[in-house]
Amino acid sequence: MAAETTTTEVRVRSRARHEPWLDRMVLPTLVVMAVVVGYPIVYTIALSVQNYNLLDFRPAAYVGAANYTKLAGDPIFWGSLTNTAVYTFGSVGVSALLGLALALLMENLGGARFRAIRALLLTPWAVPFVVVAFLFRYMYLQNGGVINAVLLSTGIIDAPIPWLNSSTLALPAVMVANIWAMAPFFFLLLSAALSAIPNEVIESARVDRAGTWGMIWHIKLPFLRNPLLISSLLMVISNFNDFAKIWAMTQGGPGYSTSTLVVYVYRLAFERFEFGYASAVGVIWLIMLMVLAWIYMRVLRMESR
Repeated sequence: MAAETTTTEVRVRSRARHEPWLDRMVLPTLVVMAVVVGYPIVYTIALSVQNYNLLDFRPAAYVGAANYTKLAGDPIFWGSLTNTAVYTFGSVGVSALLGLALALLMENLGGARFRAIRALLLTPWAVPFVVVAFLFRYMYLQNGGVINAVLLSTGIIDAPIPWLNSSTLALPAVMVANIWAMAPFFFLLLSAALSAIPNEVIESARVDRAGTWGMIWHIKLPFLRNPLLISSLLMVISNFNDFAKIWAMTQGGPGYSTSTLVVYVYRLAFERFEFGYASAVGVIWLIMLMVLAWIYMRVLRMESR
């Protein structure tokens, strides 16, 4: 037996020694990746260490880490980073809770009527992000917006509220639009995960006289943990890059009160034409995205074991 094992190991080592370290079949893919992904990243890193402004007639000059030093003392950058964290994790957290609650409420409801309601609940997910942004922008209008009209008619407020023109209300208002569009995604995914729970487990819990909350807490939530974690990480990465909704609703204003990192990079590059400094912010933004992507891959690997 030991001799057979040794022979097998020798064969495996010999085969591994003769296999090429790079398969020629993947070369086209590597070339495409190098051009489409690698070149922009390398060029952005090269720009981030230069003083390059299109409005400046002088040629771009190497400044080393000066852009990164400036970035460390830039209050707008830190404000944009804080807005990105609040917008991303706040929207994903509330959307996940709403999607979970809707999935649990609709779990045992059947019939044509409830199928129609289920389809209606999924509708916001199908609406394009720009349409969602303009829809809520008109709903938030100070004069003539439906939200202020309802609040005034019910006596909750005495004067119209400038939802998108207030530095304290603008970000929560944009988050509400984002949550409305994102909650159906969690509802759809968690409904599918609930339907995959084995009936034997549910029946055993019923035999043990588990109550509603006990059934949810001890039986269903453990089954939903992995789908919830993976979908949340996907949405965190997606929201970290969200530009369309914020730009269509507030353009990062008033001031910089709703500017996230992606909006700040856009304003630096295409309004102030500071490509060198914008690239430095973009590199930091890219590093954060890579960390999130690494966490996502680790979670996927843990789930597959």
